[in-house]
Order: sequence, then structure tokens, then C-alpha cells
Amino acid sequence: MTYDIKDLPKSEKEIKVTVAADEIKPFMERAAVDLSQKVKIEGFRPGKATYDVVAKRVGEMAILEEALPRLVQKQLVEIIKKESLETVGEPSINVEKAAPGNEVIFTAKVSLYPALKKMADYKSIKVEGKDVSVKEEEVEKVISELRKMQSAEVEVEREATAADKVTVDMAMAIDKVAVEGGTTKGHAIYLNEPYYIPGLNEKILGMKKGEQKVFTLTFPKDNFNKNLAGKEVEFTVDMKGVHEIKHPELDDFFAKRLGQENMEKLRALLRKNLEDEARTKEEQRQEAAALEELLKKSEIEDAPTLLVNSEAHRMMHEMERSIAKQGMAFADYLKSIGKTHDELLLDFVPDAVKRVKSMVVMREISRRENLEPTDKEALDEQLKILNMYADDPETQARVRSEDGEEYIRAMLKNRKVLQFIRETMIKK
Repeated sequence: MTYDIKDLPKSEKEIKVTVAADEIKPFMERAAVDLSQKVKIEGFRPGKATYDVVAKRVGEMAILEEALPRLVQKQLVEIIKKESLETVGEPSINVEKAAPGNEVIFTAKVSLYPALKKMADYKSIKVEGKDVSVKEEEVEKVISELRKMQSAEVEVEREATAADKVTVDMAMAIDKVAVEGGTTKGHAIYLNEPYYIPGLNEKILGMKKGEQKVFTLTFPKDNFNKNLAGKEVEFTVDMKGVHEIKHPELDDFFAKRLGQENMEKLRALLRKNLEDEARTKEEQRQEAAALEELLKKSEIEDAPTLLVNSEAHRMMHEMERSIAKQGMAFADYLKSIGKTHDELLLDFVPDAVKRVKSMVVMREISRRENLEPTDKEALDEQLKILNMYADDPETQARVRSEDGEEYIRAMLKNRKVLQFIRETMIKK
């Protein structure tokens, strides 16, 4: 086998490989065995027909085509190892010449991790930390939300007040033309809470069940739906029900319903939870700020398109999961922001580039500081995940696989690097 490597822009390389006919022979023989298991050949059990018999039955070109994937993979892996290339993703393969009894020529375009031309002096970079203490009013706000969740709603036959919840059928129109997606049935509105359309609550106050009201409101200029932002919209509201909200007393009985002995212990638990959440958010902010500084002071080659696209798609999937958790269909979300799937994907590209470059500097910190996870740490993490998915054989199989083990090691390495960044670069 001979090969030639050509540098391409954006951390990509093209490898042109020539494999001599005699080197191909073992792959052809293996391919003939595979074909004899797939193709019924009279007089032979599956996998037992000789090469000549298989060649006569299917033709040598078919055998070569069967052999090519294994041949290409083996030659390419050998070259990548020999040249110490850190490739990412799947290579793009183009077979230029392939005929029985002749040499095989193919080209492979591979993507590499972007080269780090200059690494920032990360031990000299310092990021200011912020206070994560929790104020008393934050605790009380959570208690108020819990109280609301424990409240009872009773339908009443009277005018709606600012303390009530109402259920309405609502339709929106602009210049007498119905707004797409602007009609809703059985829509619940808490009149003591701000509505995303300013002025709507005030228009509904005083309505009774069975009444209809038509009025006009102007949507905020920064409304998430660009088709409605700043527009005058006509609303037709039919009152379907007025509900009085009966709140429980904030006493020890209330605390016990939430699994705590008394209100003092409930407040203490909520404070701890809020502090933990604030600490986590602050750590994430610190990490992002530190990485931003690292990228500013480092020099990194342009990332390959394959890697950037892969990261952008990952970010898109993260957003899809987040939208789904909020109970909204992703197609409806796209419609609300006036973008197509591809347009939104394109918006992720700048952040995807940052993520890829962050990976590069984190890998370098890991290498310099020897932050690889130990075998025991990897095994402990694997067992932890296996216990979490004890009733999911499919997930357990993925966790136990070679790819699963590699993923766990990468995840643990990233944790170690981020912990190192917090300990080294964050001002206490």
C-alpha cells in the first residue's frame, strides 16, 4: 500500500491510497466466504463454497464490492495510526479505481481536531466570582408558588376579580383577518399574575360567565412572535368560567403536606435548594467566562465543517428536548419565532464554533495537567449509570459497549478539567 496526504482548509486532509492487487487477495477471499453465507449455492452449506464457485455464481466484481468496505477501513486505520492523526467523525470515501485483478485506488477526506497554535497562560487568567447568597424574599416567593399549587379552585357565578382565575375562549385578528395559531379554547388566565400581552387582564376584569367582549391591544415590540410584535390585534374573548382561588394557611399542616415537619424546616430546605441551584448556575457562569477568556488569548485553527455541523445539530437537539419539556411542539415553536429548522440551525453555528474551540483548549489543559480519569473512576461511574437504568436493558448495553465506556471517560475528563478551571482561574 502507498499513500499521499494533502492538507485542506479548515483542519481537513485528503488521503489518496493505492492498494496493490496482491494485498487485496485476502480481503477478496474473506468477502467470498461472506457472500456464500448470503447467497444460496446449490451443493454447498452456507459459508462453505470455494472462492472459484462463489466467483462463478456472483462474479468477481461482486466479490470485490463486498471486500471494499473492509479493505478501505483497514488501510485507512493503519494510515491514521501511523501518521498520528486525531480524526473526528466519519471520513468521506471516494473509490477512484476498482477492478478484479488490479490495484484499488481510493481517496478519503478526514476531519481533524483544530490545531492549537498558541495556548493561553491559563494559570494567570482570573475570573471574578459572584455572591450566591439567597435573600429571604426568594424563599418566600417559592413558598408562595407552593401555596398556589396547593390551592383549591371553586367556580363562582359572579364578576371576575383580580384575585381569580378565569377560563376563556379567545380569538385574535389583525385587520379582520384571523391570526394563525391565535385561536384558543379553554384558556386559563390567573388575573393576579402579569400576562404576556400587557393590558389583557384589565380588559377581562368584571366579566361574567357567558359574556363576550371585543377589544384591541398592541403587542409589545419585543414579542417573541415577530409576526405580532408591535401590531394592533383585535381580541374576541368569551368568558367560560370564573374560579375563586382558596389558598391554604401557611402553617405546620401545610409543611407536613409537603413532607416537612414544620414551616421552619420547610423554609430551611427551600433555602438550601435555592442555594444549591444558585451555586450551580454560578459555577456554570464562571466556567463559561473562563473559557471565553481562554479562547480570546489562544490561537486555534479553523474548525472542520463536519465538527461544527455535528455540534450545531447537538445544540439543536438540546433545544428540541428543552421545548418538549415545556409541553410545546417544536414545529409550533419554529412557527412562533418565524424561522425554519435550517435557519435556526444556522443560528447555532457561531456558538458551535466556540464549543469546538473550547474542546480544543480543554483537551490541552487535560494533557498538560494529566487530568485523565482512573480506571476505578470510570468503573464507578459506569456502575452508577447501570444502577440508574437497571430496568432498561437497551441503555445498559450501550453503557457497557466500547463507545459507552469511551463516552464515560470523556465525560469524566471534562469534569476534571472544569473543576481544575474553577480551582485555578476563579477568584474566591
